Amino acid sequence: MELKDILNQRLDILEENHVICKKVADYSRKAVERILEEKPDTEEDKAAMFITHLAMAGQRVLDGAVEHPLDNILLDGIKKEPVYQRAAALKEELLKETDIQFPEAERDFLTVHLCNLLS
Repeated sequence: MELKDILNQRLDILEENHVICKKVADYSRKAVERILEEKPDTEEDKAAMFITHLAMAGQRVLDGAVEHPLDNILLDGIKKEPVYQRAAALKEELLKETDIQFPEAERDFLTVHLCNLLS
């Protein structure tokens, strides 16, 4: 099974079990495409972690749940990662694909996961 299929299957399960709504699932599927364009050799566990986080974060935002901000020391460390700029740019690109307004804390967590995925 290809990574794209594995990730989409994961999103299908989350949607079928009403963990995420159709809007979040559809957006997350677009993100799967973009991630695999950016890094076709992405490790399955890193991709699964990112796409699950993205979907859950999108649903949290729609549900009005608030995520605690990322620790500043951790955030400063992430900004020193060699892939940070690429991860931040990719995050912005992905967020342009949806009208879900991710707050700063969620955006920071997405950047962390993207740094992990790209490294």
